[in-house]
Parts: sequence; structure tokens; C-alpha cells
Amino acid sequence: MFGFHKPKMYRSIEGCCICRAKSSSSRFTDSKRYEKDFQSCFGLHETRSGDICNACVLLVKRWKKLPAGSKKNWNHVSLSFSLSQLYLCYI
Repeated sequence: MFGFHKPKMYRSIEGCCICRAKSSSSRFTDSKRYEKDFQSCFGLHETRSGDICNACVLLVKRWKKLPAGSKKNWNHVSLSFSLSQLYLCYI
């Protein structure tokens, strides 16, 4: 009657692998389904995986609908996390 389903998760210990949000009014999901698009969508030079928040999932979906040849990306979303990690390395 009812199949097994993964419970909805509104908090993440590690945070979103893109923006590092640790809680959200909407759910977190596994990033495997979206990882192939991270480099182009968020301008990443490294691989990221883990939980992804619904806001970042929606950005990936919006990026996929852009016209062919568009250079638009959402690197400012992942850039703030990258810079904060770089800063922590030098403290």
C-alpha cells in the first residue's frame, strides 16, 4: 500500500553543498541528481556533493531553461561559501 520513502529533511548538519544554508523552510535533498550541472550553473571549479537546499535546486532548474549559448550563472551563490572557507584557512 505505502512504499518506503525518505523523510523530508528541513535541517542539514553539513549544510547545503552550494550555499551552506543549514536550515530551510523547504526541504533538503541529495545532490547526486544535480551534480553534473554544478560547474556550469554555479561556476564551480571543484566538485561538491551532499545535501542541497530547495533554493539551489530551483536555481539549477532555472539555469537548465536558459537559452542555448547563455553565459548566465549563479556563481555568487557558491562564491560566498568559497571565500569564507579560504579566509578560515588563513586564520
